[in-house]
Amino acid sequence: MTLRSRTDLAVRFPRGAAVRLDSLAENPYPVFHQLREHEPVTWVPEVEMWFVTRRDDVAAVLADFETFTVDTPHSVIRDMFGRHMMTTDGDEQVQLKRMCMPPFRPKALLENTAREVRRETDVLIDRLANQETTELRLGLAKPLAIHTVITLLGIPSSATTRIREWYEHFARALANFVGDPEVRDRGKQAANEFGAYCVVLLDQYRRSPQACLLSDLACSPNGLTDQEIVSNALIILFGGIETTEAMICNTVWALLTHPRQLAAVRHDRALIRPAVEEALRWEAAVQSCTRHVTRNTVLRGVDLRVGDVVQCMLGAANRDPEHFEDPDQFDIRRPNARDHLSFGAGRHFCLGAPLAMLETETVVQTLIDRFPMLELDPTRPATPRGYEFRKPPELWVRMGRTGGRVDRR
Repeated sequence: MTLRSRTDLAVRFPRGAAVRLDSLAENPYPVFHQLREHEPVTWVPEVEMWFVTRRDDVAAVLADFETFTVDTPHSVIRDMFGRHMMTTDGDEQVQLKRMCMPPFRPKALLENTAREVRRETDVLIDRLANQETTELRLGLAKPLAIHTVITLLGIPSSATTRIREWYEHFARALANFVGDPEVRDRGKQAANEFGAYCVVLLDQYRRSPQACLLSDLACSPNGLTDQEIVSNALIILFGGIETTEAMICNTVWALLTHPRQLAAVRHDRALIRPAVEEALRWEAAVQSCTRHVTRNTVLRGVDLRVGDVVQCMLGAANRDPEHFEDPDQFDIRRPNARDHLSFGAGRHFCLGAPLAMLETETVVQTLIDRFPMLELDPTRPATPRGYEFRKPPELWVRMGRTGGRVDRR
C-alpha cells in the first residue's frame, strides 16, 4: 500500500484514523459504538488493518474462509506456532481439528476431565480459603487453566514453571500488532523451546502410550509429523490458558460488580451457565479474530483488496444493539446471550470452548458454594483491560465467611 493511499484512507475513515490501541486497552466499548454507527468497516492506520465491528458483518467474514482466510504466511499466529488448525483452511484444517477434537467433546470432558477440574479447583481454593483477602487471577484462574490443559495434553506437572514462562512470551508476541521485532523474536524462541521439549515427550509416548492427547497424536496411524503435533499443541496450550484464565476472571468480576445478579445465581444454580454466557458476551476474553483477504471484495460498501488484513472485533460484535437489546448492560437472563461470538464462528470455532465453559462454571459454583460473603476488595479495585486479550490484571477479593467443601461427585 502506497503512502498516498494510506493518506487517502485516513481521510476517508477519520474515526478509524483516530483509534489507538491504548484507548482500546482501557475501555474499547465507546470507540466500538462510534465505529459501528459511523464506520462499521474502517481503516485503522496504527495497525494497518481493517476493523469490522457490526455483528452481522463479523459473522459473515468468519463464515467465508475462501475470501477471508487464516492460511497465509503473513499470519502472526503462524509466525509463532507454524501451521495448525487455526492457521489453515479447507481440508487440511478439518483434518487437524478432527484429530485433536476427541478429548474436548462434552461427553469426553464429563467422563475424563470434569472430576479433575473439580478436584484441582478445590485444592487451589483450599490454599486461599483462610485468607481475609486474596488475588484470584494468579491464585486460582491461571493455575487451574494451566493444570487442566497440560493434564489433557499429557505434559508433566514438573514443567509448569517453564510453561508459565513460555506462555507469557506467547501472549506478548500474539498481541504484537505494532510489530516489535524483539517481542516477536522472544515469542518464537519460546515456541522453539516448547517444541524441543514436546518432541522428547512424543518419543516417550511412542514407546509407552498414555491416556492423553499428545500420546494419541504421536501413536495415531494417520501419521502427523512431530512438527504438526507441536504446532497444534502450541495453539491448544495457549488457548487453553489465555481464554480460560480470562473467562474465569471476567465472569467472577462481572458477577461481583452486579450484586443482585450474583444473588440470583446463589439462589438458583441453573443460572450459572447463562451467567457465564453473558459474561462472555459482555466482556470477551479475546477481542478480535484476524483474517486475510484472498480476493478483491466489497464489505458494507468498502473495497477490500487481496492481501488486506481484517480484524473482526468480537467485543464490538457482542455489543451490537441491532442484535442485543441494551447491550452495555450485564444481564444474566438475556435470552440471546449465547449468540455472542467470543469463541469465534464457523470452522474455526474454538476447539476448547466446552473445556473453558467447564472450568469457568466449576469455579463459579465452587466460589458460590463455599464463600457466601465473597466480594471485591474495595481497596484494590479491578477492571478488565487489554485490546486483544482482555481480563483484570489483578482480581482481589474478600473471602468472608468460609464454607467447607461440597461433594459434587
